[in-house]
Amino acid sequence: MEQLHIGICDDESMDLAYTLELVQKYDAERLLKVSTFLHATDLLETAKSPPFDIVLLDIEMPPPTGFEVAQRLIQTTSPPCIIFTTKNNAYAVKGYGIAIRYLQKPIAFEAFSEALDAAIAEASAHRLTIQIDNTIHAIRLQDVQYIEVLGHYAIIHTQNKSYRYRSSLKEILGRLPRGFFAVSHKSYVVNMEHIKSATTTEIIMDSGAVVPIGRTKAQKFNQAFYRFLGR
Repeated sequence: MEQLHIGICDDESMDLAYTLELVQKYDAERLLKVSTFLHATDLLETAKSPPFDIVLLDIEMPPPTGFEVAQRLIQTTSPPCIIFTTKNNAYAVKGYGIAIRYLQKPIAFEAFSEALDAAIAEASAHRLTIQIDNTIHAIRLQDVQYIEVLGHYAIIHTQNKSYRYRSSLKEILGRLPRGFFAVSHKSYVVNMEHIKSATTTEIIMDSGAVVPIGRTKAQKFNQAFYRFLGR
């Protein structure tokens, strides 16, 4: 399974080591990928590609502060779930609306576990999990360009890779978020975030792929696309 990636940033080396210990205690089977940073600028540089799924940030760091880093991260195309850590609970109000949880140091393991449970659930909700043979793949929804259905199989196309597994169009649609994906043809579902241009008969994705628009699907597809553009 493609691992969820957690970034931990704290300018205090002892606090950073302690937070890492909490993650390792929580993730005894080592299913999570973890990266640690003493400097916020290093985390921001690493987060460019691929992005983190979850970030644990100390708010009280030298500039850029944890709060400033979080503001930058949530403006990216793939924002992570933010968990703030700090010794000063006065920052809790400031972090409202940005962080999924707020943990005061010293962090108790029970509170930490609850916060990470919530963050993992949130991060996983933005992935499409499929099984191919004996391997589970967790694909970021924002990475999906389009999905093609051929017979009893679906092919998920991303920028650089395709995944073929057994599924129906109805099942796929039931697992995709409304407002971002639309049916353009009886055999195609497109991620409207990746549409570069469209004519009356076909769609050009930003990957360069060409997806057809079926005559019977054109009206509903156009309506869905205009709603998406007008958000």
